[in-house]
Amino acid sequence: MFGYAKWWFKSVLGSKAPLVNTLIIHYECNLRCRHCSIHSNIPIAIDDAGCTENSAKIKLTYDEIVEDLRHQFKRGARIAYFEGGETTMWTDDGKDLNDIIKAAKNIGYTNVGYTTNGTNGMFTESDVISVSLDGPREIHDLIRGEGIFDKLMKSIDETEFSGAIYANMVIQKDNIDRIEETAKIVKDNGKLAGIIFNFITPPPYDLALDPDEKKNALDRIRKLKKEGYPILNSRKGLELLAEEDWSKKCPYHVTVFIIPDGTHFNGCPMQGTGSCEQCGFAAVREYYLIKRGSMSTIREMSSVFAMSKK
Repeated sequence: MFGYAKWWFKSVLGSKAPLVNTLIIHYECNLRCRHCSIHSNIPIAIDDAGCTENSAKIKLTYDEIVEDLRHQFKRGARIAYFEGGETTMWTDDGKDLNDIIKAAKNIGYTNVGYTTNGTNGMFTESDVISVSLDGPREIHDLIRGEGIFDKLMKSIDETEFSGAIYANMVIQKDNIDRIEETAKIVKDNGKLAGIIFNFITPPPYDLALDPDEKKNALDRIRKLKKEGYPILNSRKGLELLAEEDWSKKCPYHVTVFIIPDGTHFNGCPMQGTGSCEQCGFAAVREYYLIKRGSMSTIREMSSVFAMSKK
């Protein structure tokens, strides 16, 4: 906690040091989800340098990842998250996801996690695992493909993991009516620490919700939280999730990104695009509150998203 407190005091004094290092390690994926704006443009075959036949670089190498981890750690980052594509598919010269998780821990990161669709097994060297859950079986499979719900549940059930596994639901047109059912699935699963809700950030725009739909969904989520369901969004974070346009309020510097072609962003890669005006990322609200010193938010979020399992 001392390291986090040090970061916060420095940010109050004007420091722009990042807290979270988000590494999009590759774009490859074994699914073709309805709401994904990347999948249709990414071929499966790539060479050893992470490039496609047309020289588009869609994968970071092990050395590039470690270099970035070290660089951002020196700048102040203490939390590392690996994203994709499907993160568990990443390999490079005999190394896999566990190897870069270990590298992050050896460098000194306090909390290391990754996101996954849960169909390719779990890599348990991390402190936290985020699994995508879009609804009960018929809805999850509608969005992600036939049989994917059962594969995810089997993977969760078979994983022996001392850290926290949490579900991540992206609310969109296809699943807005299934929030309660999804929360119950998580509540009844002894291996899931809870669920965090996001709204879809377009593109695609046809699945995005209007403000009234978002308000209705948030009223239902807050009710579930009061009833004791394991909702991981902070209370204040849910209030802010109703606000769509974060182009002016987003605390961009709290998290840095690197994408597979090696481009670095001091903040969200969507900064300055139309997506900012319909931002549905719950993390943006939590970062904003943490930066402003909301102790209730810090308490609610820290047990899963800040602490090492060791």
